[in-house]
Amino acid sequence: MKNRCSVQYGLLLALALSLALAGQAWSRSASGWQWSLVLKQDKVSDAMRMPTALFIDGKQGHYYVVDSGRNRLLSFDRQGRLLHIFNAGKGLKTPYDMVRTDSGDIWVVEKGKNSLSRIDLKARRITTATLRYRGALVYPDRLEAADLLYVLDKASGRIIAYDPSSLKARTAFTCPDCASGFVDFRIHSGRLWALDRQDRQICRFRLDGTLEKTLPLDGRLNFPVSLAIGPSGSLYVLDRHSRDIVVYDQAGRFRYRFLDRGISRGQLYYPVEIRFDPWGGLCVVDEGNARVEIFRR
Repeated sequence: MKNRCSVQYGLLLALALSLALAGQAWSRSASGWQWSLVLKQDKVSDAMRMPTALFIDGKQGHYYVVDSGRNRLLSFDRQGRLLHIFNAGKGLKTPYDMVRTDSGDIWVVEKGKNSLSRIDLKARRITTATLRYRGALVYPDRLEAADLLYVLDKASGRIIAYDPSSLKARTAFTCPDCASGFVDFRIHSGRLWALDRQDRQICRFRLDGTLEKTLPLDGRLNFPVSLAIGPSGSLYVLDRHSRDIVVYDQAGRFRYRFLDRGISRGQLYYPVEIRFDPWGGLCVVDEGNARVEIFRR
C-alpha cells in the first residue's frame, strides 16, 4: 500500500511539473515575438565588449549602440549593417548611455568621468559637464531627451530634467514611497514612466514632475532593470537575472513573459536594456552576449 501511494504521488508530481512547464512554454511562445536581426561587430578582434545602451534615430533610420567596454559608439542601419565606429579620438571614458537631439548634438553619459558630455560633430568638440541638483553631486546613469535632457541620478534614484543649453535643473521626479528610487525610465505620450526595482512598481508622472499613478507589479519579477512602453500601451519589463521580458497591461496586470537564457540566436545572457524602435522592433541590449537582438511580430 505504501509503495502504491508513493507511485501515485510521483505520478501526480510529474503531471503537475509537466503542466507547469507546458504552461510556461505556452506563455513564452504565445507572445508572437520572433527574432529578426542582430546588431554586432562581426570582426572578432574588434567585437563589442560590453554594450550598455541603444539609441534609435528614427529620422535617419539608424541604431546607435554604446559599447562601454571599448569606449566607443557604433552606428548601424535598419538592416543591421555597421556604418561607423566613433570613439571621439579616444576621448570617451566608459560611456554608458547616449541620445542625439534634433540639433544634431550627441549627449553621452560617461561613467569614467562622472559627466554628461556633449559631442558637437560639426565642430568636432567634446564638452564635459558635472551635474548637480540643489548643491548635491549627480551621478548620471540613464538618459532621455525631449525638450529637456532627463537624467537618472544613480546616487539618489531620482530623475532630473535639465535645460540642454545651460544644464540648469528644471524639474525632479521622485517617489515618496519608493525605498531606493528608480533604475530606468521612458518618456512616452507626454508622460514619464519610471521603474522602481526594489518595490517592483512603475510610477507615471506628468512632465511637470507631478506623480499621477503608481502601478504595483506582481511577484514574477526577479531583478528588473529596464522598462519600455509598447505601441499598444503595454508595459515591457526586462528581467536581467531571469534573462527574459515580462509584459503587463496598463493597469499593471501580468499578461505573459517570453525569451530564454542562453548564448544562441534570440537568447539572452545578461541583458541590460530594452527599447522599441519606430519600425515595430523590440530591441534588447544584451551585455553578456555583446550584441543587440531585435525581435518583431
